[in-house]
Amino acid sequence: MSDGSYFLDTNILVYANDGTEADKQSAAIRLIADGIRNGQAVISTQVLSEFWVTVTQKIQVTLDTDKAEKEVDRFKAMRIVGIEYDTVRAAIHLQRRFQISYWDSLILSAASIAGCRRIYSEDLNAGQSYDGLSIVNPFAETV
Repeated sequence: MSDGSYFLDTNILVYANDGTEADKQSAAIRLIADGIRNGQAVISTQVLSEFWVTVTQKIQVTLDTDKAEKEVDRFKAMRIVGIEYDTVRAAIHLQRRFQISYWDSLILSAASIAGCRRIYSEDLNAGQSYDGLSIVNPFAETV
């Protein structure tokens, strides 16, 4: 994986499929498409699972399950990191060290294991760095 690899948090994938905020949707679609084209986008099985639940149950205009499943299939074009024992153990240590939620620490752990330097997320603190992982909010200019 190239040095330019970056990790996409769940909210990026959700915004790409949620038309209620057009600016965020455009930015998310562009980030995903560029990452697929350049081979730099990375997600985890946690992100895929959270995406499924969010777009089929939690957003204002949910996707029908067939469309949501097609999106999950489309995301396989990115590198997908599985949540394994080592990922969980690293997440536990990150949670304790940085006093963040376990789920956020699991994102950090997966990104680190994948060799990413950046995590694109609206939920984590933009500008924050965790052991060399920089958090970037791709919607900062569109908010």
